[in-house]
Amino acid sequence: MLVGILKPFRGTVRSMLDVYKQILDHNDIPYIDLDINDPGFWNDVKRIDVFMAKIAQTDDDLALAAQIIPVINKFLGVRCFPDYNTVWHYDDKVKQYYLLHSMGYPVIESYIFWDRAKALEWATRTNYPVIFKLKGGAGSVNVKKITKFKQAKGLIEKAFSSGIHPHYFDLPNKFKAFNYDTTKIAKYLTKPFYRRLLLGISGYSNYTRHKNYVYFQKYLPDNAWDTRVTIVGSRAFAFRRFVRKNDFRASGSNHYDMSREKIDMRFVEIGFAISQKLGFQSMAYDFIYDENHEPSLIEMSYTYGDYPEFSTGYWDLQLKWHDGSYIPEYLELVDALNMPDIKQPHIDLDSPYKNAKM
Repeated sequence: MLVGILKPFRGTVRSMLDVYKQILDHNDIPYIDLDINDPGFWNDVKRIDVFMAKIAQTDDDLALAAQIIPVINKFLGVRCFPDYNTVWHYDDKVKQYYLLHSMGYPVIESYIFWDRAKALEWATRTNYPVIFKLKGGAGSVNVKKITKFKQAKGLIEKAFSSGIHPHYFDLPNKFKAFNYDTTKIAKYLTKPFYRRLLLGISGYSNYTRHKNYVYFQKYLPDNAWDTRVTIVGSRAFAFRRFVRKNDFRASGSNHYDMSREKIDMRFVEIGFAISQKLGFQSMAYDFIYDENHEPSLIEMSYTYGDYPEFSTGYWDLQLKWHDGSYIPEYLELVDALNMPDIKQPHIDLDSPYKNAKM
C-alpha cells in the first residue's frame, strides 16, 4: 500500500495534510508527496494505491482539482479522497443547489440567474428580504440580507458588469461576519500586504471576481441556530451553531452546542440519505427550518473545520450512537485505505486539534 498526498503548490501550509502523515506514520503505511509542478507527477500517480488531498477554496486550487481528480479517479482508477463524486461541486453553491433540487432533497428555495434582465425582472417583484450569496466562500463572509429592490439592483448591476471580488465585498458586513473580532479583522486587512511583500503575490490574485450570475436564497426567519451534520462514510456527527447577536447567520459564529439530545434527528437521516444516494465520502450539511418547521438544507461542503466534528463519537447508519473521540482525517483514511483496523495516534498539540481532548 502506497499513499500519495497532494502537496500545496503555492508554498502554503495545510495542517490537515500533516494530520494524514502522522496517522500514516503511526501505522507504518508508506506515503509520498505529489507535486503537480514536478514533471514526474503522473509517473508517481501511477505508483500509488490511494490519492489524498485537501482542496482549498481558492480559484486555482478548485481549478486544479477539477482538472486532475477526474483523470486520477475516473480514468486511472486510483482510489481518491476526495473522489470525483465528492468534490466536483465543492465550494459552488450553484452546482449544489442544482444537484440537490433536481434530486428532490429539501434544499432551501433559491433564485439563480445568468441573465441581467431576467434577474432585474425577478428583483422587481420578489418578496423581500432575500439572502444574497456568492457561490463560493465560507464562514458567512459573502452572505448578506437584502431588504429592498435598490440593494438587489445594485448587486445585480455589479455582478453583470465589473463583477464582485469575494475579498472586497461589503466591508461592514464582512466585519460582522468576523464577529467584530479585532484579530480576525486585522489579519483580513493585512493579508494582501503580507502576500505582496513577503510572498511576492499580488493581493488576492488566486481569487477572481464573480461575474455574469447572481444567486439569491429565500429568507427563512426565526432560526436561532442552524444544525451542522457531518457525514464520513457510515458515520454522522451533529451540533447546533447559534446565530450572531442581532444577525441571522450562524456559520462562523463560533457559538455552538454539542448536546446530541437536542439534535433533530431528521437532519441526520437526510444527511445519511444524500451521502449514501450520491456516493459522497465526506460531507458537512447545514440545516435550518422552513415556515412549517420542516428541514431545509442551506448548503454542503466536503471539507470543514477541525473541531468539534466527531470529537465525542458518532451515529451509525442505524442511528445508534458510538462513544469515542475521532479525528475526521482518521475516518477518511480508514475508508480510503479500506483498512478499518488502523490506529488513531495522539496528534501533536500544534495541529488543528489542539482544542480537542483526544
